[in-house]
Amino acid sequence: MSLFGVVRTAARSTPAIGRIGHANFFAITSSSNNIVNNPTPQTTSIRSKHSATQVKRLFKNNPARLRILKKQEGGAPTADKSSSSTPERVYPEIFQPTFLSNGWSAPPPPEVEIPEYPFRITRTAGKPNNAVGFLPVYRDVRVHGTKRTTLIRNVQGDIPGFLSELRAVLNLSTGKKGILTSASTGKHGGGEAGRGVNAQNPIRIRTGGAIEVNGDRAKEIKKWLAGLGF
Repeated sequence: MSLFGVVRTAARSTPAIGRIGHANFFAITSSSNNIVNNPTPQTTSIRSKHSATQVKRLFKNNPARLRILKKQEGGAPTADKSSSSTPERVYPEIFQPTFLSNGWSAPPPPEVEIPEYPFRITRTAGKPNNAVGFLPVYRDVRVHGTKRTTLIRNVQGDIPGFLSELRAVLNLSTGKKGILTSASTGKHGGGEAGRGVNAQNPIRIRTGGAIEVNGDRAKEIKKWLAGLGF
């Protein structure tokens, strides 16, 4: 057969395109029965843009797989319940405080007996005529008003006990990474605490001891602290 005939036969060969799995491998097969020197089909593989790790992640988060797991386990797969559940309150309120429009509340009268707490909150000082200060609870607005958090300052004593009561009052979990601190590190070594609180990690102990809570929870925290007698 002439060279021209071989070229025409190869041009008439039909490519076959197949899809293998989720990795999107495409195989282009060109065969010719008239080419003596190449009796077997030739296959060219083109890699997908997804790596092996990305493919595994896609399979892991596949909705069909999650539905099967839900049926097998009797519910959606959840994280460790011990870390996500909220604790019970230990110290009940001892009186009902009254707040002014500026957020100030009077301490309990002398006849109200204040129990010994393992933690304490010191009100702001330096007021004229030695007046009673405010509870050190502040709103913090950042990122052009899109991120709102609440700061609690002047917390002393048993900080873990205070955080446990705070979580019980606000119905907060410890978060996916626990209580964030300045020593918390991220997946790539960066400081998790520096990224701030969010819905997944709602509590952070900032440098200097201030406690930061995700969202605007100032009214709830002030009412709780004032009700304890602080």
